[in-house]
Amino acid sequence: MARKTLILNGSPREHGNTAALVAELKKHLSGEVVELSAYRSRIAPCVDCRRCWTTAQCAVRDEMQIVYDDDFDNVVIASPVYFSTLTGPLLGVMSRMQPWHAAMFFLHRPLCQRKKKAAAILTAGGKGNQGNASHHLSAFFRMLNAEGFREHTVCSANTDTVPAWQDADAMRRTAELAKWLMED
Repeated sequence: MARKTLILNGSPREHGNTAALVAELKKHLSGEVVELSAYRSRIAPCVDCRRCWTTAQCAVRDEMQIVYDDDFDNVVIASPVYFSTLTGPLLGVMSRMQPWHAAMFFLHRPLCQRKKKAAAILTAGGKGNQGNASHHLSAFFRMLNAEGFREHTVCSANTDTVPAWQDADAMRRTAELAKWLMED
């Protein structure tokens, strides 16, 4: 069965550490792969217009529709760690899950989302401090009905001294991550 994978890339650098691990992941994936860049996709953050409080749908029409369509088997968040969490533009993308939150908690309309596999790829310089990113990842993946990221997160730390593409363990683990995503 061909699987469809959504990669949300939170890095501003097209040829940086996160990009190197995403390229390694994509090299081992089969099926359709859709990559959305938080910096280049033109997905606006939530503006709290509150339309979703009554309709459970977002008033903004942009590339976030790809996520709302819920037409994928795997979702991967890839991001550098800035100030101990995900990048601002990626958090802005995540804020757009408000319609699904409104559907479940304000309107009491259960969503019938596909079950998905969740994974994360993080890159961090210095001491890493990527632990706080887990909170945001958990909330986002929960909204998507995606599971598994806690056991399937690759982190290349100390990228300020060893670039991710030279981190043999991170490259190996990224290839293994792709293999897990392709399993039924």
